[in-house]
Amino acid sequence: MRIVPPYTPDIQSWAENIRKFLGKALNQLDATDQYSSAAEDGVLLWDRTKKYVVVSSSGSFKQVATKQSTPASNVGSAGDVAGMIAWDTNYIYICVGTHDGSTAIWKRVALSTW
Repeated sequence: MRIVPPYTPDIQSWAENIRKFLGKALNQLDATDQYSSAAEDGVLLWDRTKKYVVVSSSGSFKQVATKQSTPASNVGSAGDVAGMIAWDTNYIYICVGTHDGSTAIWKRVALSTW
């Protein structure tokens, strides 16, 4: 089943309709307690340009840390962009640039026991 959001030519009316639509369509996401919904706390969205999940809350977007594939080298691969995070049993990897095929864009820090 395909869900089509409401649309009207008037941008203010459209924005209000889309806010209501998202509130209904996305309120099944994880909530902080039994009385709140994700629509009240924030909305999860996919950033198509940067290729990661963001949460919209109070008019700002913040990246949600999701595990990426562990990079095979510090140059990474096509589609890697700054802000990506990966980890394995020995390291945490953070991408600090955009993949261009030759620049080292991944940094890593060793994990240790304490």
